[in-house]
Amino acid sequence: MPSGSGRRLAAASVPVATVVFAWASLELVAAPLVFAAVGAAALLASLPAGWRGRSAVAGLVLLGVTVAVAGATPASIREVADRGVQDIYAVTPPFDAAAHSELHALVVLAAAAFGAGIAVTAGSRPFAAAALTAAGVGWAATILPARNTIAMGALCLLAALWPVAVSGVRDRRGIVPGTAMLLGVVTLAVAAAGAGARPSGAALDWQSWDLSGDSRAARTVTLVWSSNYGGIEFPASKTTVLRITAPRRALYWRATTLDSFVGDRWAEALYAAGSSDAEGPLPRDPLLPAMAASRAGWVKQEVDVRALVDDHVVAAAQPMQLAGGADRRIRYLSGGVMRAAGGLRQMRRYTVWSYAPAPTPAALVRSPPAYPDSLARYLDVGRTVVPPFGAPGRAAAVAAIFGDDRYQLLWPYQGMWREARRLTAKSKSPYEATIRIESWLRSDGGFTYDERPPLAPGVPPLLGFLERTKLGYCQQFAGTMALMLRYLGIPARVAVGFTSGTWKDGRWTVTDHDAHAWVEAWFAGYGWLPFDPTPGRGTLTATYTNASDSAEALAALGRARFLGLGGRGGSAPHRGVAPDVQPSGRSANWSLIVPLAAVAAALLALSLAKSTRRRLRSLDRDPRGRASAARAELVAFVRDQGAPVAATASVAELAAELRRLGVGSDAFAAAFSRARYGPPAGARAAADDTRRELRRVISILRSRLGPGKRIRGFFALRSLRDG
Repeated sequence: MPSGSGRRLAAASVPVATVVFAWASLELVAAPLVFAAVGAAALLASLPAGWRGRSAVAGLVLLGVTVAVAGATPASIREVADRGVQDIYAVTPPFDAAAHSELHALVVLAAAAFGAGIAVTAGSRPFAAAALTAAGVGWAATILPARNTIAMGALCLLAALWPVAVSGVRDRRGIVPGTAMLLGVVTLAVAAAGAGARPSGAALDWQSWDLSGDSRAARTVTLVWSSNYGGIEFPASKTTVLRITAPRRALYWRATTLDSFVGDRWAEALYAAGSSDAEGPLPRDPLLPAMAASRAGWVKQEVDVRALVDDHVVAAAQPMQLAGGADRRIRYLSGGVMRAAGGLRQMRRYTVWSYAPAPTPAALVRSPPAYPDSLARYLDVGRTVVPPFGAPGRAAAVAAIFGDDRYQLLWPYQGMWREARRLTAKSKSPYEATIRIESWLRSDGGFTYDERPPLAPGVPPLLGFLERTKLGYCQQFAGTMALMLRYLGIPARVAVGFTSGTWKDGRWTVTDHDAHAWVEAWFAGYGWLPFDPTPGRGTLTATYTNASDSAEALAALGRARFLGLGGRGGSAPHRGVAPDVQPSGRSANWSLIVPLAAVAAALLALSLAKSTRRRLRSLDRDPRGRASAARAELVAFVRDQGAPVAATASVAELAAELRRLGVGSDAFAAAFSRARYGPPAGARAAADDTRRELRRVISILRSRLGPGKRIRGFFALRSLRDG
């Protein structure tokens, strides 16, 4: 068996290759040359004889890899650390390295760091190398979707035991039986795992932890931007889908609009407005007011897509300009809706500027019902277009629909029309009518938020919600309000996307629990404005001044004149549009984690205590003190193995015990004597010889001890009790 650097290289080769392979498996199309170079560079750290030399080479390797994949500036390294760690728990692996450059850099760095650590320890500290191997492979394996888990576990076990096996082989004759024994252990473990004798998923479920602080109940979220009145269910844990750097102003992040009421539900029915790359201004929307062209009223958003799987480009209000890369194709649809070719996976970061008006309620009261012809499609109630608000004879024309045989499919909605007319009988402006409907649904009409509402048999879903159950979630509330507004002749549509989320340090964090549906109504001079009839969501008094609960709205219109003072309907925490596929949320099993963490902390404390004691002994600069420290360290090692040696044993007594163990220590005794009792001129060199002989003797002892005895020695406390 080769000695020195050859043995260390052999001990490190298998675990380093396994760790690099595990991390490379996270990429959709791994770069084999890159990861091979990382593995080879890490193995260089196994060549120097001393641990200081190996550590220095490992540091140089990590520095080189960091500069190569992350850049040489602190800012670029921080960017990789921040976004890369977040992406580990937000991007579904295997991932596209080209689309996630920071995550790719972090994966390469992780492979290099674990590989270098293994290379430093494999030849002299095989159990430490085994622990690093298990951690390196295990971490990567828990990030990767569960597939071939037994094969990966077998590979991990083989790689972790390899340094221990190599360190126990004294010559070439032991290679074959040692390898056979190692393969036998792995085979037995695989057989046990295949038979079901493996720990439960809950015990090892540390992939639900997230170093960035975000919940990891799901890695990706797919949302359905269409009507769904059959109930929704959300995972217990939140998943961050977007991070948006924007002013601290509560805005809705809109994905798309449901413009058409077809049959008994709202649907996305948009027409094409153009197509280009994701750079520059959007096509001009004819329904936008002239003031929308002024950048002074725009809101800038820097959007970072974390876990949202979709092709809708999310933005606030009415997007005006987009910067997302000249190589990203965008389809522009009516109403400012954008769809990215290839989905957001190819457009993870973009900047968008939106026109987001914030008129006062007093100004909206003065907004006239002046509607251009192009708004007619937003007055379509399913089979016909109703006259606009304020048009002469409008009420009679709408009432006539429910006696016209051509519109029999609309006849069930007569009760909705009558209720809308009753509620707004005294409304003098579209704004007053709008917030009267909003307030009635949200607070005054006795409606209650319910994610599993019953469906009323024999009637369309929105009518069952309005007239019978009064139980629903955002889609029932928004869909009902938008349809009531259309019957009143006020252009309206349902918008879907997300509420603003949580703001901190200049950035909004938006989760899947923020998915939502609300109403957009059109007002002359301002364009589309948001209104929210869902209980528990529209009460954004401080920032959302269009809401009927706004103090400004009440002051402008007078609550006693048009708003009822009755009791408020049931309010519930907000939920949103149901995810298409609901991943089951999982949280850390603390009843298992706490004891395991306590055991791990105790083992770490024991290791640190022994290591610190050794370091303190070796700090003495006096040659005689260094020689005495070497004797004490050898005594401690032998005592921890259970040998009957006193803590104050002399070198002669120690040598006798070592001979009994089959290890010669004459060279150590001679060097110790020269350093301790010899001429001062040669004492320093003799102390260095004593330290070298100490390492040689301990290395031989380790190679002759079985794993069981070495583990027992690690747990032994005799050396710590020595005076």
